[in-house]
Amino acid sequence: MLNYFPMTNAILTLNYIHVLIVTVAGFLFGWLWHSPLLFVKPWLAEMKITEEQKQAAAQKGMAKLFLLGFFFTFLSTFGLAVLLNAHQPETWIKGALVGGFIGAGIVSARYLNSGMWEQRSIKLMAINVGHEALLFAGQGALLVFLREF
Repeated sequence: MLNYFPMTNAILTLNYIHVLIVTVAGFLFGWLWHSPLLFVKPWLAEMKITEEQKQAAAQKGMAKLFLLGFFFTFLSTFGLAVLLNAHQPETWIKGALVGGFIGAGIVSARYLNSGMWEQRSIKLMAINVGHEALLFAGQGALLVFLREF
């Protein structure tokens, strides 16, 4: 029955250690993107999250949110890894291009569509879309690079 699913071989031959490593890297990239070093202030302002709301969330406990965020990062990394494993790009640069195409062409387009209907600001959509496009490009590069080891 599984042989009827075209991606079966790509899933069965996937290196799940690499998927986990790249998931951690992607999660850390998200932390950096939304840190004081980069975009936390404009992101919070555009999301209309006040300092009081931020403090209340921190006191309430962020563990569940971080766990869910890690899980969703794993799911998207898994999907990218399966596609890359099925198509076997030869170099990390081609992996970055495939990941960037998926991040910018598919994921970001969906973010922009949702943001438009939710009447999000252009600034907020740029922060979110930039994160997704760079995340997928970096993860694509890393997944292909790790195949060498």
